[in-house]
Amino acid sequence: MKIVVTEAMPTPSAEASTTEANIPQVVLITGARSQLAQALLRVAADIGELALNSIANTSTNISANTGAPLKLYALSRSQLDITDAANIAAVFAQYRPSWVINCAAYNAVDAAEHDAIEAHRVNALGPELLAQQCLLSGARLLHVSSDYVFSDQAVCDSAHAAERAIGDAKESGVEQHQNPDSASNSNPNHLPRPFVELDAPEPLSAYGTSKLLGEQRLVAVLGDGATIVRTSWLYGQDGHNFVNTMLNLMRTQPSLQVIADQIGCPTWSDALAKVIWQLVVQQCSGVFHYSAQGQCSWYEFACEIQRQSIALHLLSLPVGILPITSADYAKQALNRGISLAKRPSYSVLNSGKLRSTLVTHHALLMPEHVEWQDWRQQLNRMLRQLS
Repeated sequence: MKIVVTEAMPTPSAEASTTEANIPQVVLITGARSQLAQALLRVAADIGELALNSIANTSTNISANTGAPLKLYALSRSQLDITDAANIAAVFAQYRPSWVINCAAYNAVDAAEHDAIEAHRVNALGPELLAQQCLLSGARLLHVSSDYVFSDQAVCDSAHAAERAIGDAKESGVEQHQNPDSASNSNPNHLPRPFVELDAPEPLSAYGTSKLLGEQRLVAVLGDGATIVRTSWLYGQDGHNFVNTMLNLMRTQPSLQVIADQIGCPTWSDALAKVIWQLVVQQCSGVFHYSAQGQCSWYEFACEIQRQSIALHLLSLPVGILPITSADYAKQALNRGISLAKRPSYSVLNSGKLRSTLVTHHALLMPEHVEWQDWRQQLNRMLRQLS
């Protein structure tokens, strides 16, 4: 595949000189400096479908299944503020996108408890304004949301629990896991299961509420044409995330305490990026869940990070990792003057619908099918890129 990279910004004269048959489909990525935006750029370059120069001014052509080339622009907040309707309109007029991938978000879960207005502006108003401009221009919008739109557990009646759990596990590849710290106190007539797209959201935090409002406002504007991807426990090579934080602490601290009673699924940003590109190229719409396969606690995740990092010589010596409950961790934080947001104790996502959709659309699965690997395998691939 021939890749043409240009550094020039699009201009009206350049657009006018392009023949109708060769007009590129433009994809805008908001929040260019986020770890997911960086993954979208990196993944596209790695698979040879996209080349890029710089975050501030990225322009390149790729070929989509439609036969028309795709041109990608990743814009930082200074270039595209999704909370500013006038700025959005000006950017759309300049770039004339056919797709927008919204990676801009307020992700400070604890800070949102005291800064709910700003979280609402970025996570709820921003997607709404983008959706309104997409509706006016005919562009498509893919918005990234969170497992934190859900509460502690999705449950089903005991009469159908086993059947549903087995079905969910087969569909998504998720191994069923009972939260050990809540099992003794849970209702024996209910079992936890991974969340599906039809489960009713019930956020526990200001952050989760703002993300849910963003989804709802987007759908109110675009209806069935909206594309929403919920993901969980995202980490990657770039930015602030659990893996990078653990690596830094394991290099500087003699021991760590990590929460053991919150169960979810770590998801590599590069794998999510691969899924997103497939949805865009295949022109898919709807609400989808995506995470790696399997599930674990934050404590188990930390232990695996250390184990693999030592094997890859990213760490020289192990440190003590001690399990702690969410309640005790919150008390310790409060003693330091830090108030923590409430998080779900179980927020595993079922990716079955997404996988079925991509198979139905004959999407080109990326090399080695990294999208459907176990979380440990995805973690290993990410850590190898650091070694």
